[in-house]
Amino acid sequence: MIHCPKKAFEDVVTTRGYDLTECMACVVSIQETEKSGTVYGVDETHPAYPRWKTEKPTSGVGGHLKALLAKFGIRATQHCSCTKRAAYLDRMGPQWAEENIETVVDWLQEEARKRRLPFFRTAGRMLVRRAIMLAKAR
Repeated sequence: MIHCPKKAFEDVVTTRGYDLTECMACVVSIQETEKSGTVYGVDETHPAYPRWKTEKPTSGVGGHLKALLAKFGIRATQHCSCTKRAAYLDRMGPQWAEENIETVVDWLQEEARKRRLPFFRTAGRMLVRRAIMLAKAR
């Protein structure tokens, strides 16, 4: 059982790609508190609990990069430009990504900074090169 403010639950629901009405069945209690406002008691084992939807990655550089990052628990949110940039990478193709690898690594670093995650440019380059290699293999 998880207890969280209503707004936090709503954010999780939308970030993970669900509609609130799909997930309300996992809310087993609602309390009004003076300090936190509305607090939901959420059963995280309930089938309606908003787990991450698995996306089928596109076969382009952006799709592969998103899939690689997801293996580390780093996923696009509604507040980041990840999905837009991944689609751009897919459109531009592996050749463009190779020629502009530092730009792509800059994007990764920018997002890591926003999320307050550690970032190493060498590791970022390795991930981008792997995504390029996977895109070329298709």
